Amino acid sequence: MLGLAVLLAAPAAHAGGLWGDKMEATFGAGVLYGPLYAGSDESQAILVPVLSVQRGILFADSTRGAGLQYQFGNGLYLSQSIYYDLGRLERDSSWRPGSDSLKGMGRVPGSVTTKTMLVQPLGDRFNVSAEAEYALRSSAHRLRYRVGAEAKLFNGDANDVFLTADVHGGDRDFNQAYYGVSIAQADATGRRAFSADSGINAYAAGVRWEHKFGDRWMGIAQINAMRYAHDVSGSSIIERRNSVFGNVALTYTY
Repeated sequence: MLGLAVLLAAPAAHAGGLWGDKMEATFGAGVLYGPLYAGSDESQAILVPVLSVQRGILFADSTRGAGLQYQFGNGLYLSQSIYYDLGRLERDSSWRPGSDSLKGMGRVPGSVTTKTMLVQPLGDRFNVSAEAEYALRSSAHRLRYRVGAEAKLFNGDANDVFLTADVHGGDRDFNQAYYGVSIAQADATGRRAFSADSGINAYAAGVRWEHKFGDRWMGIAQINAMRYAHDVSGSSIIERRNSVFGNVALTYTY
């Protein structure tokens, strides 16, 4: 979510300017608050870096990875990048999803991923987006996807307020990895066995506030509510069906 805000704040390459005329960099720090892992009833706050460097069609940042981007004449934005899915641990971690309560579940292996994103503006105050991320590790192929919309509720000289809505889903391998419980895992943990199917796994809505401190500094605050739904909502991994996520960040662009 935070990464998308940084992304949309800077123009992508368009026809006639593939390599851009200058490099643009945004860096800063933020605090993320959310569940220890998807579906956990425990939450934590962690400090995270914010970094985005781009020139023309080339970019690298802390939420999309590194890759290529392009903006067509009609405003459609397309990016393709290499990223990394951290997976999930069966122990507490200060920077990776996981919890001691998952002992016996085994870890969900991390993997290098390929990430595709599309953003289409519809006027000055509204856009729709779609994103897909596929894990490349041979033993952990899985696909997650998201479709969403964003509306600008308020536009001022120094303040902008946005409303966001997203639908999250995955293929069977993704949903089983993060929400399924095999018979062996059930025997080891006492959790109820659960086999996940492909499809939608959650709905989310949020609000984001951006405040400009002059031309280069920006503060960002966002809160999101997520509800696990459909097939995965019956998994014993989902200890809390409704989750709250939040982040605040301060960034500098030059």
